[in-house]
Amino acid sequence: MQRAAKSASADVYAWNERHSEPKYVTDLWLVVTDRNGKKTRVPACRAVLIMNCLFLHSFQAGDDVEIPGTVCTDASTVVYFLWLNYPRLTTTCEDDEEFIAHSPFDGLVDEVLDEDTDYDEGRMAELCLAIGKIASLADWIQCDATIKRLDIIMDKILDVNVPCGEPSKYSKYLYKAQFALNDVLYRNSNLARMNGTTPVSSFLNRNRHPPFVLEFPVAFLSMNDSERAQIADHVVPMFEAFLEGSTFRFTVTCGNTTARGLSLSTQRTLLEVNKFLLDFYKKARATIDAKDAAISTLKDRTLGSCVEEELVKRSHA
Repeated sequence: MQRAAKSASADVYAWNERHSEPKYVTDLWLVVTDRNGKKTRVPACRAVLIMNCLFLHSFQAGDDVEIPGTVCTDASTVVYFLWLNYPRLTTTCEDDEEFIAHSPFDGLVDEVLDEDTDYDEGRMAELCLAIGKIASLADWIQCDATIKRLDIIMDKILDVNVPCGEPSKYSKYLYKAQFALNDVLYRNSNLARMNGTTPVSSFLNRNRHPPFVLEFPVAFLSMNDSERAQIADHVVPMFEAFLEGSTFRFTVTCGNTTARGLSLSTQRTLLEVNKFLLDFYKKARATIDAKDAAISTLKDRTLGSCVEEELVKRSHA
């Protein structure tokens, strides 16, 4: 992740340098504040962005657009978003030949989707985190085109880079990105809300990725408490979908005997879930027992104090 941070900082610097060239019009600044309170003003062209970003129609040329910290805290996310919404930008090489510039975000997507390269968990995590952040910014700035583009990218990741039969590649970052995108797509879909669906059920209804559901418990168990809290609204629906999907059975015929049962991978997943629930129960039970013991001790002390006071009163009488 340290490499990703350095790369992101370089991407922001490169964008600012590019936009300072005479051929680019800078009449709008997207201002983002990081977690340490440092503000970064990212240059942009209003005429370009208002074609896709409805929220920016209320701003005039020369304005600063302050992005809330709850929406975005990374200047690199703003730069990725701008690349996705600008026309194909050009750059000039050393011999003054002009060619199409490649967005750093598109480069990351291409790297992850390249079937000829080995799977890289770090790069996958970097891309998934970026997708979640861009989705949040696109939702706030009301840019439907970017949201649709991210949805297409996620579908490609699920179809190409994480093929069926390789559950280890369904990392927790993939689920976090998909859930963040689900929330945005749901909020921007009147049809989904009118039909009374949830973000998860809406996703399941429009997708063809059963392994994504069946491998969810494994990814869930790999998350820490903070990460589980971030996806809390999605956990129960996903487990419900998992249990429903686990009812698919395979048939094995041996002689005149036909046996039916769950696949071995599903059995292993259910075993891991049961271990987690048992461990969770033990911790919860220990907490309850500790509270009961504390209450019992408090009652004993209170009762003992009352008896002692009564004895003192009787001795004085």
